[in-house]
Amino acid sequence: MRLARTLFRRFPRIGREVAAHVAPHQGYIDGVSHAHVTGWACNFADATERVEHEVFLENTGEILVRGRADVFLPGLREVGVGDGTHGFYHRFPRRLTQAEQDQLRVRVVPNGKKLTRASTVATTYQPLAFIVMDIVDNCNLRCPFCLYNYEGVHKTNLMTEETIDAAIRFAPFAADGAFWFSCLHEPTMHPRFVEYLRKMPPNQRRTIFYTSNLARRMPDEYYRFLANSGIHHINVSIESLDPAIYERMRKGARHRIFKENWDIMLDAFRAGKAPPKLRYITMAYKSNFRDIPALVEHLLTERQGSEIEVRYTYNEPHIPADFAQAEYLDDDEWLWLRDQLAPRLGKTVLLSMPPGVGEPKAPPPAASVSNAAPPPAPVVETSGTPPGFLPGRYGFKLIWDGTLEVRRVWGGSGPPEPSEVLLKSIDVREIADPEAFLASLPI
Repeated sequence: MRLARTLFRRFPRIGREVAAHVAPHQGYIDGVSHAHVTGWACNFADATERVEHEVFLENTGEILVRGRADVFLPGLREVGVGDGTHGFYHRFPRRLTQAEQDQLRVRVVPNGKKLTRASTVATTYQPLAFIVMDIVDNCNLRCPFCLYNYEGVHKTNLMTEETIDAAIRFAPFAADGAFWFSCLHEPTMHPRFVEYLRKMPPNQRRTIFYTSNLARRMPDEYYRFLANSGIHHINVSIESLDPAIYERMRKGARHRIFKENWDIMLDAFRAGKAPPKLRYITMAYKSNFRDIPALVEHLLTERQGSEIEVRYTYNEPHIPADFAQAEYLDDDEWLWLRDQLAPRLGKTVLLSMPPGVGEPKAPPPAASVSNAAPPPAPVVETSGTPPGFLPGRYGFKLIWDGTLEVRRVWGGSGPPEPSEVLLKSIDVREIADPEAFLASLPI
């Protein structure tokens, strides 16, 4: 099958013909943990077949699971494996020992062909693609481009200790950098923020990341803790080194205080044993885009930046029209910025441009066209796994009051429709056993 696999990459149709001639049923085991197995199987002589298979222990013959390879896995279609819906994901009826994981095999029914283990097999049970939460529901700034509409927000609600204790129990099931301590709001507004970070066991802090504007004075102990914390990374927001531009974009911030906090943090990180990586976020506007290439170099070479993301603004209805008119870049300005950043793009710099920039323009329809952004797709409840969503993978969204929304995770190419699939909402404090809760979710 080596020839067929080579041909898949270059000539999928020929690869399928060779595979069918040599051995119709092919597949791989891609992941095995104490709780699950995942992989794919396909009959290349008839790609409409959903291959039946058994998961068993070779030394004892115990059959753990029977099933069909009929779920979507990203990347399969691109390498010529049918329509991509030839994956399998199974949970085990009991927890496997390490020895049993080593003895686990998958065979095709009825011919008994055993699937090969991939050269790199995932060995951890991490069903959570992300845990997004906010420990507060407010921000100390009122930036004109903010995604969140703070109009009418005059108080700050705080996540309780009981809620954070319940939340961090899920950290072992998330990948590095996938546990967000903040998403929309400023986490340093919580008076117990450092205490909450400390609650995460040291060997699980690599799952943590959060975003901060560095505009609030924090005690020295905060920076000393971060420098030795083992936290995965921190996003720091900055648009310009020019105080006037910085303060116009970060409404409510003082550049002098930001710079003092920034210097204290960098000094602490230089001396620390396990500082987070620093990832900088810069919004591009007419006021600052010409300076962004130099800013990027400064952040990477002088300010310990590991990655810089330059973003466009989502056109939310509450963003002031005069700000959008005065500051949003036109296509030529985005393309200039792209060309200036080209040597670092895809390496240490990510550039997020508005959809369609640099692509051929389609002729407008005869009727008048609105410039307003389309409404977001609705969240739809379902108990099945729609095509394009990953089996056995979930996204958690946790609100400060303990409300946990469990969602399916999109893994297909192109935008999903609908954009999110809500499985259930529950108070995270009511979950007695995190792993049992994850096992109760539909695959």
